[in-house]
Amino acid sequence: MSAAPQVVFDAFHPVHRSNPYPRYALVRDFTALYPIKPQILMATRYEECSAVLTDALWGHGYEDGINPFRPGVAPDDVPGSMLRMDPPDHTRMRGLVKRAFVPRNTEGLRPRLEGLVNELIDKAIEAGEVDLMEALARPLPLTIIGDMLGIPPEDHTAVKKWSLEIVRGSDPDILQSPESLARRPEAMREFEAYFAGLIAQRRKDPRDDMLSDMCAAQERDFVLSEREMLGLSVGLLIGGYETISDLIGKGLVALLRNPDQIALWRANPELAPYAVDELLRYEPPVQFTHRVALEERELAGRTFARGEGVIVLIAAANRDPAVYTDPERLDITRFAGRSPAPRHLSLSGGIHYCLGAHLGRLETQIAVDTLLRRAPGLSLTDDEPVWRDTVAIHGLDTLPVRLRD
Repeated sequence: MSAAPQVVFDAFHPVHRSNPYPRYALVRDFTALYPIKPQILMATRYEECSAVLTDALWGHGYEDGINPFRPGVAPDDVPGSMLRMDPPDHTRMRGLVKRAFVPRNTEGLRPRLEGLVNELIDKAIEAGEVDLMEALARPLPLTIIGDMLGIPPEDHTAVKKWSLEIVRGSDPDILQSPESLARRPEAMREFEAYFAGLIAQRRKDPRDDMLSDMCAAQERDFVLSEREMLGLSVGLLIGGYETISDLIGKGLVALLRNPDQIALWRANPELAPYAVDELLRYEPPVQFTHRVALEERELAGRTFARGEGVIVLIAAANRDPAVYTDPERLDITRFAGRSPAPRHLSLSGGIHYCLGAHLGRLETQIAVDTLLRRAPGLSLTDDEPVWRDTVAIHGLDTLPVRLRD
């Protein structure tokens, strides 16, 4: 990235991969808006990041061709198309699938979640030492979102491969290898071809899943184009799998490095819902996102013309000392009690607030709470966790743990 006077933003260098937060703090303390390149600044503090995320006139601009992050790219060419749309298309797309993710419906998944978590933990405890990413953090959310969409279990290996390639491709182009940049559109085409095959099956043989619901909506009202159905399917899969698996993995590392918080959780299991929000604040899976001024906007005393962009550094805003007391400390009581801390930004805000927020919280809560209860000897092994080589969606490759003393 570019340099600003006195302070260089280098948080994405591989040496900081396991802990970029001190580098975020350095740039946050330096300025509220850090210059990245012409027409793009980075918001580093809570006030500015929150203002951007909750203002619908900070959008994406693909439809109007004004996105400075990927000039000339159409919305249909962006993975997870709904996440990159502006109203009215975003409103239409979100309305088609939001019912599946309302709390009342996701709570109905609790028995399935509890059963799957216990089944996975049974196997992990029997093994004694496992990579917890492969044993729990990945199969749990992939199975659940796969069931919701209608993805057969035998296809999970291929789906994981495509998903990782698209996550890697979501990083800024400057941070990617030529091979990764070349692979990004190929992975998207392969993923869409896979979903096109599933959708064709559902048109012939509808089932109780979201792909069948999308097909019915298209046939009934033609509210979705074929490309939109494919982009929406890919976006729902990645959003329902990658970010949740990263939250579970990174959250467990944070807890294992703060054993006092594990003891507090075990002694007070009613804190579990609040603890999940603290894990989201402390280790957000999505470290940053971006927005484009759809109209002239003001931010931190600067005027942004239509088409200028802002990188929203969520991970820095979540540890802003102007908002959170002792923000570098993991505190699972932070969001509990009569005066909870201000809402973190890990689930975005405004019209783009995370569609699967309740489901992600529920999966994480059940997974971590059950693991802490059933594996009192849980500890990191001598092998260090290995961090994935991505920066926008930040997570682990491996998490070696011991489940028995």
